[in-house]
Amino acid sequence: MKKLFLLFIFISGFSFGQMENYVINDGQVQWQKVYETNKTFDEILKVVKNKNNIKITEQIENTITGEFKGLIMNYRKAGHTYMGTPIVLNETNKYYGLFKIEFKDGKYRATIRNVASEGMTMTMYGAGLGLGSDLDTTLEAMALNKKGEVRKGFPKVAGKIIDVTFLDLMDFTKVEEKNDNW
Repeated sequence: MKKLFLLFIFISGFSFGQMENYVINDGQVQWQKVYETNKTFDEILKVVKNKNNIKITEQIENTITGEFKGLIMNYRKAGHTYMGTPIVLNETNKYYGLFKIEFKDGKYRATIRNVASEGMTMTMYGAGLGLGSDLDTTLEAMALNKKGEVRKGFPKVAGKIIDVTFLDLMDFTKVEEKNDNW
């Protein structure tokens, strides 16, 4: 019995090991990550304000909330090729969503939610006819099946691509101030 229990824990940890930055609650999928930093809240705020695809909608004490749009998923950095990437995650599809950054001394927690694609038009031509359709999706549609459980292949491809993209979007620790004294 003890061996069976250990086997179950090992298998479940292995299966969802790549899902560490995703939180699923009541059918909603959120991405969440805690970053260690030696930057102050004001320094982080300045970096957030300078990001092109991020708009701050509210700032209260040590919390920043806002939205992002026009985000292209970075499948190459995640180690995938164009042909190995789901069509909704290639560079022709752009995403938008909401974010929240909560700051404490030495760290901040970034949360991304309500992620959806802006919709791309896909046209297939055959026999002189063009059939077009809009491809738009949400993070929930990509990650969860009809029962609200994580799709079997999500952590391996789509989950990894989205995770790498969000890690870059919310990592404000690497950004250095430009030296204008040249």
